[in-house]
Amino acid sequence: MHNPFQESPAVTAMASLKGLTAVLTGASSGIGPYIARALAAERMNVVLAARTTEKLEALAAELRGSGVGAEVATTDVTEPADRRNLAKRARTAFGQIDVLINNAGYEEIIEFHKQNPEAIEKTIETNLIAPMLLTREILPNMIERGSGHVIHIASLAGRLGMPFGAVYSGSKGGLAEFSLSLHGELEGTGVTSSVICPGFIAEAGMFARKNRKAPPTLKEARPSDVAKAVITALKTNTPEIMVTARPVRPLMALRAISPKAMNALANKLGLIRFLRSVATRKPEN
Repeated sequence: MHNPFQESPAVTAMASLKGLTAVLTGASSGIGPYIARALAAERMNVVLAARTTEKLEALAAELRGSGVGAEVATTDVTEPADRRNLAKRARTAFGQIDVLINNAGYEEIIEFHKQNPEAIEKTIETNLIAPMLLTREILPNMIERGSGHVIHIASLAGRLGMPFGAVYSGSKGGLAEFSLSLHGELEGTGVTSSVICPGFIAEAGMFARKNRKAPPTLKEARPSDVAKAVITALKTNTPEIMVTARPVRPLMALRAISPKAMNALANKLGLIRFLRSVATRKPEN
């Protein structure tokens, strides 16, 4: 039987996603539902994971209405038992996990010295440790089978740094480097890893939840753009995709050459002023 995941052990881009199974964390809110719908549009079965069962059930019903398999797994990705149950639930429902999308995340925009230690730990545990351990839970079976793809939803903040989001940036930067490291490590196994790095996202991003729009100088991409990037990564085996309304690679090059110049440009564009205005005055409990 032909495996659409690979044509040889070294080729992991997928010509067709139809009939494959994806596990999606953080599926109930933000960009999660957009990713889920994009997977369903490719005729993939989807296992939806998040802590909010009611929202997951509504999304699953919507996806089933489009003719694909959809299962709900109420999951706190920071809990080891929940991670094990998620993998088991997916395999019981669909036989194997072809794609894992680590999308669950936590953020707090705040001055670092005011951030509660508990929030610092929660950010790192949710954004970095949990994706690593869930990948560790699912990856061995992919390698044994010789096919699979792990997608990590990081952030442009993890590639350029985000004032007033130091811990968030650190966690997402770690996730991005983890994914890129895995991409090289997995070469020749039939399994691969990709990272998606969204910038400012309208409607469903972290700032949308605060009813704030990015300054006009920065612009915003759409949540559907992130979902399209996931599909592109799966079909092309691209190691890293930036999702922004403006070209960002030149900024990354500038930061590598001169962080001081990059900070000056961020000030000129109004980024730091905007983030200062968004930052919470009190740490979350």
